[in-house]
Parts: sequence; structure tokens; C-alpha cells
Amino acid sequence: MRLTGHGLAVELPPGWEGRITRRHQAGPVLHVATFPLLPSDGDYGGAATGRMRPGDAFAALLEFSDPDRIRPGVGLFGPLGQPAPRPHEFSPSQLQVTRPRQLGWQRFFTADGRTSCLYAVVQPAAGGIDPLVHALDRVLATIERSAPASA
Repeated sequence: MRLTGHGLAVELPPGWEGRITRRHQAGPVLHVATFPLLPSDGDYGGAATGRMRPGDAFAALLEFSDPDRIRPGVGLFGPLGQPAPRPHEFSPSQLQVTRPRQLGWQRFFTADGRTSCLYAVVQPAAGGIDPLVHALDRVLATIERSAPASA
């Protein structure tokens, strides 16, 4: 299923859920998950990740726009191109909200002139972290950006 909105698009495989919203006077937020998402949640999915079970994955893509303070390709947003998550990069220390058995990953970057943060959480099952991160990577690799979003 293709999900589009606010200058973003993503392909969701069967069993995945997603939504694209826009924060008041801010950039869009994309959430994708292997479990049902609630209509309202924080930008980094604090409520959603609290409902994760073993074998679940969640990711949030947030765009930031403040021309007085944020410049594409500079500082925190210096890395160019959307990064791809790798299993060895996930850690409990990267979680927005620390929960037992969950691992997080977060990167700031600039892609297509848009400053963004990609945040992901996995809760490995018996099969380990690799299958979850690879599935998450396949979904995130389908993200497309159209004309830059404006606040």
C-alpha cells in the first residue's frame, strides 16, 4: 500500500501500518510500524512504542524547518542522504523512552534539501534483531520526497 501526504510517500508491505501528519507550524511526521498505530501520538511515537511486542518495529521520520536556525547540510543536519539502519547500530541508549528489551536508532540528516531525523525502535523476538532491522530498512528505503515542505 502506498501512503502519501505533506510531500512524503512510503510503500507499506502487508502487515505494516503508517500515517503522515503535519505538526502545527512545523514539518511533516511519518510513522510506520508492524502493529496498529493510534490516531494521536507524539512525534517520536512514545505511546506507540509502549505497546510494542516481541517482533515489532516502529520508525518516525520528522522534518525540521527553521531557516533562522537550521541549514540543510550543516551541523546536526550535515550528513547528506537518508541513512539506512543497521542492526549493530541499535542500542538501548538511543531510545527516547527506555523500555526493557527495546533497542533504538536515531540519525539526523539532509535529503533532497530537507532537514530530517529518522528514529526507529525494535523489540526483537526469538529470531533476533537482524530480521526486524532488515524489514524496517526495506520500508524506509521506499520513502520519497516531493517538493520541500513549508511550515
